[in-house]
Amino acid sequence: MMDITFPAGSYVIDAAHSSVTFSTRFVAGRVKGTFDDISGTVEIAEDPEKSTVTAQIGTQSLHTGIAPRDEHLSSADYFDVANHPSASFTSTELIADGERFALRGDLTFRGVTQPVEFDLYPLGSGTDHFGSFRLAFHATTRVSRKAFGVNGNASLPGGPLLIGDATDVTLEIQAVPAA
Repeated sequence: MMDITFPAGSYVIDAAHSSVTFSTRFVAGRVKGTFDDISGTVEIAEDPEKSTVTAQIGTQSLHTGIAPRDEHLSSADYFDVANHPSASFTSTELIADGERFALRGDLTFRGVTQPVEFDLYPLGSGTDHFGSFRLAFHATTRVSRKAFGVNGNASLPGGPLLIGDATDVTLEIQAVPAA
């Protein structure tokens, strides 16, 4: 079991101290982006494996640092923000596994729901300089873009596709007690 334990209770994701990032192969490197609009709840149970997580992401908050790329990724070729302004995750199972937890659940993106598993690591908890108690987690997974209907791509004549299918998703989450 983990050395880090969190007090049971209801917590809300602190968007100012949390992020959702993605990374996908592009040619010989990687394209990275961030979604800043994140909200949700974390319910810590007395038995940690009975804890649950729900989260929502505003897809319009996408940014990669390059405005034309952000515009293209927001189009129907990729994230289709106009028709799918949010994505969501609802946990279905949490399994302790040594230094990590396997956080399983349903990810809905572009209106498609697929089961995913995150490698979840509790980072710790404590009281910040304003006196607010908070919990912190780090989680990662790899998903198929195509499984969620994200099919935009290009290739050089006679060459391979320029954008990979596998997309790495990383969550850095801090949560504070629900009011």
